[in-house]
Amino acid sequence: MKENFSRREFIAATAAVGACMCGLNGCNFFLPYTGDTPQIHPPAYEITELDGKVEIIIDTAKIPDMLNEGRAIKIFDPKIKDRVIIANPGNNKLIALSIACTHNGAEIEYKHDQKIFKCVSYNRAEFSLEGKSTDTMNLKTLPSYPLRRQNDKIIISFSA
Repeated sequence: MKENFSRREFIAATAAVGACMCGLNGCNFFLPYTGDTPQIHPPAYEITELDGKVEIIIDTAKIPDMLNEGRAIKIFDPKIKDRVIIANPGNNKLIALSIACTHNGAEIEYKHDQKIFKCVSYNRAEFSLEGKSTDTMNLKTLPSYPLRRQNDKIIISFSA
């Protein structure tokens, strides 16, 4: 094995490795997996656990625009088993789904103008408001989570 590489050899080897990674991963290695959906943090929400049931309790008084049609937020917290996106498609309805695309784990984002969720990765997989794949890729359905409103709170339930 050669101990010293010229600059030209180093650049060529680096480009070859990059091309290989792109070929193996469909270029996801170079593209971001995160979307633009705003993430909320405590104290906008709290997590409770009781009798094997975990709940996220979102205080809408702290994020009042969440109640506006077309809005979406995401929550990543080590206390819950999944990363979650909560969307408001209108008609007094809120939806809570896993934010991880079932194809490659990239984030999905809510597209209000189309009333769909769309993966931010290169494949742009699409999901219905119920989390079902709507394109030819026929992907698994996104996990959904029961959600209810109680006064000025949004409560999302998980099994522990």
